[in-house]
Amino acid sequence: MMVSGEQCVNIGNKQDMNRKTILSSHFPDFVEKWNKFYNKFKQVDSWYIVSDYCLDDKDKPNDVMTFTIYPFIHPYLLKNGIKQYLSKDIKDFKNISDKAVNYIKESPYFFSLAFIIEAKNHIFSIDSSKQVLDKTIENMENWPKAKREEFIHKLKKLRNYLNRKEIDVKTLSNISITTHIMSYIIEFLLIKVKAKHIIWISDRDKITDFQDGVISELVRIGYSSLLNKRASDNEVYGFWGGKEYNKEIFDELIRIPDYISGAVASMDFEDVYKVSEKHYNLFDKSIVDNERIYIMHLKHNQNNDTLSNLIFTRI
Repeated sequence: MMVSGEQCVNIGNKQDMNRKTILSSHFPDFVEKWNKFYNKFKQVDSWYIVSDYCLDDKDKPNDVMTFTIYPFIHPYLLKNGIKQYLSKDIKDFKNISDKAVNYIKESPYFFSLAFIIEAKNHIFSIDSSKQVLDKTIENMENWPKAKREEFIHKLKKLRNYLNRKEIDVKTLSNISITTHIMSYIIEFLLIKVKAKHIIWISDRDKITDFQDGVISELVRIGYSSLLNKRASDNEVYGFWGGKEYNKEIFDELIRIPDYISGAVASMDFEDVYKVSEKHYNLFDKSIVDNERIYIMHLKHNQNNDTLSNLIFTRI
């Protein structure tokens, strides 16, 4: 296999007042892949974003987050194949069947973005986060009262938390990364796809439970900032975390990003002979050259964080 990175963007770049988005401006190959998927669902105006994470596992060489986008269509179409071929989480299978591998490769019902994150736990900056929160809370004083009260309590609580002598930097880094990624995806769906409703369903994780689920508010602020009033964000976005969603209904949907995260996190690209047969086969046969899976590399540098695409192909 060959690995190469192409388009690269510094996180935090502002967009012009037009139909450009972070993803569409800097990653045209992503747009090309997305359009092939989207052509089958042009009548759909509501979408699920379902996320799963494989982070801080000492037995895996990569930290990975995967966000899988499903059209809001009849649940049977989305879930039947998953229930039949991916009946358990990836960790619960010793080997993965050829039918399961082929389902991930061929199913037309989902599009996934997987992020390999380098130096993950250094991404969060406490000083800059305090400044951003202070400014955000100050600006909220000019918001309509109902909207202000909806947000400000959790943000003030988070700001007070950052004054503690000991804070959970690992979780805060995970939250910061997730907030950015979700904001980029929602901006893309609202501007380029003209989505009317977006539901985020996250696997059960400290990311979504931390500080009373403050990440939901952070995501809403994040994508609203990117939109800059180019589209209405009222009653568009909903978040169903581990406590809110029905396990029986949505666990199958989470299984796709679970398999992708597990496979990508397990890949040692410097020595593939160290990779288990289960994970290697899934990566090689389902993910490589898959038109509905887009892999990106998020890297923390000394002065900025960069996001680039990764291409995996057979040689």
